[in-house]
Amino acid sequence: MASKFMLRSFRNFTKIQVLVPNIKKVQINQVLSQGNNFATRTFSTSLVKNSNVMKDLSNFLNEEIKLEQEAQKELKNTLTVTGFNVKTDGPNVTLSKKYNDEEITVKFNINGSLDNAEPGVDQMETKNQSTELKSRPAFSIEIKRGEQTLAFGCSFLPAEEAEKDAVEDFQIDEFALHNGEWNENVYTADCSVLDENLYDLLLNLLDERGVGEKFANELVEFSTSYEHKQYINLLENLQKFTK
Repeated sequence: MASKFMLRSFRNFTKIQVLVPNIKKVQINQVLSQGNNFATRTFSTSLVKNSNVMKDLSNFLNEEIKLEQEAQKELKNTLTVTGFNVKTDGPNVTLSKKYNDEEITVKFNINGSLDNAEPGVDQMETKNQSTELKSRPAFSIEIKRGEQTLAFGCSFLPAEEAEKDAVEDFQIDEFALHNGEWNENVYTADCSVLDENLYDLLLNLLDERGVGEKFANELVEFSTSYEHKQYINLLENLQKFTK
C-alpha cells in the first residue's frame, strides 16, 4: 500500500477515510427516514404476500432486471476515461497513465457513491417519478516521481443543476508528500485551511496532467455506468440465488 490519509469533505464537514492506492472503504447506505429527501432507483412498490417468498422474489427480479437493463440503454455507456488505462476489481476502479517521467494513478470505489435527491425536491415527488442518479465517488490521486509520491484526496462538489450535461467539478480535500510507501508518520495538509494561491497551483498541477474538468466529467460518466452495471449484476446473482 503506497499511501493512506483522511479526507475532509466540504459538503459534509466530516472526515472520511480514503486508502491510497487501494481504496477499500465501503459506505453503507442510510435507510430512508421521514423528513429526508433521497433519490432512489425506481421500482415497483406493490408486494404480494405469499408463503413462497423465493418464487415471488424471483418473479419480481425478472421485471426489475428488465427495467434496469432498459435504463442502462439511456446512460452514456462510457467505460473509458481519456488518456487513462482502466482496471476494475468489483467496486474498485484504478486509472493509470504516464506523464513524462511520472506515474499517475487514480483510485476510487463505487460503493455508496450515488447522489441523493436534489435539495428542495419533495419526498413524494421523488417516490412518484424517476430521478436520475449519478455516481460521484471520492477518489485519490498519486503522482509518483522516482521514490517520491505526491498524493491527493479529492471529492466531487454537489451539482448546482440537475441537468444531464451539467459540468462536474471536484475539490482537493487533503494532500501529502512521502518517500516510498506511506506510513502513519506522513504529515497530511488539510486543504480547507490552505492558502488559496497554493490551492489553485495544485489544481493547475493536476489539470496539466489531465486531471481537470474533462476528466471529472468522464469519471462521473464512467462511474455512473459502471455502478449501474454492477447493480444489474447483483440483481442477476440474487435471482440465481432464488432458484
